[in-house]
Amino acid sequence: MKKINSLNDETTLIFPGPLSVNNSIPERDLPFLTHQHPPASSTLFSPHHFTSQAMVRNIGLTAGESIYRQEQLYQGFWYLHSGVVRLYHSVKKGDEILVRIYQQNEWFGFAGLAGQMPYHCTAKLMLNARLSHIIPYNKNEFLLHFPAFCQFLLMQMANALSDAEHRLAWIARFRTRYRVLSSLWYLTHHFPGYHWTWRDVAEFAGCETETALRFTKELRLRGILDDTQRRLHVCNAEQLAALLI
Repeated sequence: MKKINSLNDETTLIFPGPLSVNNSIPERDLPFLTHQHPPASSTLFSPHHFTSQAMVRNIGLTAGESIYRQEQLYQGFWYLHSGVVRLYHSVKKGDEILVRIYQQNEWFGFAGLAGQMPYHCTAKLMLNARLSHIIPYNKNEFLLHFPAFCQFLLMQMANALSDAEHRLAWIARFRTRYRVLSSLWYLTHHFPGYHWTWRDVAEFAGCETETALRFTKELRLRGILDDTQRRLHVCNAEQLAALLI
C-alpha cells in the first residue's frame, strides 16, 4: 500500500461537514441515520492508550487504497483520524453492496476482536486518510484489560445491527424512486467533498445502476442536477428534499 510519510504530514484532504439533517427530511426514513456517526463518545479513547497490550501503527493512505479485504483473516482494528472510508460487501456475481460509510473519529474493523471471524466486508478509502491500526498481542487479554473500551465497542456493534435492520426495513418499505432520490440527497448532503457516481447511489439505494439512471431525466427537468459539472452535482438540494416529503 502506498503510504504518506507520517501521521503528521500535511496533505490535501477534503472532509465532510458536520452531520446536520434538514428538518424537511424524514430522518427516520433514511438509512444510516438511526444513530449519531461518529458517536459522541468515540473521542474518549485514544489509540495510544492501548500500547501496553497492542501494536499501534500510525499511517497515512491515499484515496482508492484498500485497508482490508472481505474474507481476509482478522488483523486488528482501526481508528480513522481523518478521511472517509466505505465498507462494501461483494457478492458472487461481482456486484458490490455499500454497507456503511465511516467518517473522521470513528472506529471500524473491530467485529473480529471477540472471535475468529475474518473481515466480512472490504474497507476502501474514499479520500486520503490518516489512521491508527491497533493489533492486540492477545485478543482475550486485550478485552480484559480495557473493559470500558470493550463496552463501547459492544454498543457500536449493537448500533450497527440496528442500522442494518433499519436498512432492510427501509428497502422493503419504500419504492425504488424514493430510495434513489433519498440516497442521492443523503450522500451529496453529508459527504459533499466526494465525487459520487450513479453506481454509488444505486448501491446505497439497493438497486441496479441502470434502474437509478431512470430518474435522471426527472431531476434534470426540475433543475436539481447540474449538467455542466462532470461529477454528480446536486445544485438544488432544497427542491430534491421537497420530493421526499
